[in-house]
Amino acid sequence: MRNIAMVIAFQLGWFACVLSGAKGQLLTALLAASAVLVCNLWLARKDVMQELRLIVWVTLVGFVVETINLSTGVFMLAVPSTFPWLCPVWLVLLWTLFATLLRGPLKWLSGRYWLSSLLGALFAAPNYFAGARLGAVTLHGNMLFCAGVLAVVWALAMPLMVWLARK
Repeated sequence: MRNIAMVIAFQLGWFACVLSGAKGQLLTALLAASAVLVCNLWLARKDVMQELRLIVWVTLVGFVVETINLSTGVFMLAVPSTFPWLCPVWLVLLWTLFATLLRGPLKWLSGRYWLSSLLGALFAAPNYFAGARLGAVTLHGNMLFCAGVLAVVWALAMPLMVWLARK
């Protein structure tokens, strides 16, 4: 039941952040992500410091990955930010939210680095395509190129995050 609640909270937070990115409403993303984080930390009562450490590291990984994706043209923001070469807050918060799943619903990936790499490669790109359909980003004109880059990025990022979750 706890994992189901975490997945639902993540999904609601994901939609709120992406839609806020599409409309340039940062406050909505911050409130939604804060609500999900509070729920997650409440559920992780005995390991709050470990959970916070994981969230910080995954958020940093996400910031670097998405800043590189933006600066190399994998996608562009629908609503330009003050610093267009840096990952915007709403997008970083998606990684923050994703971190809340690593010790809960995705804990079964612990130590399964090849599997996590494969799953990252297969299932991450559709989220970017969904974000584009919701109006938050514009993807690179060549969709095959875009999907390939995102698959490689997530094939590398996912095992790293699974490893971080074990620490």
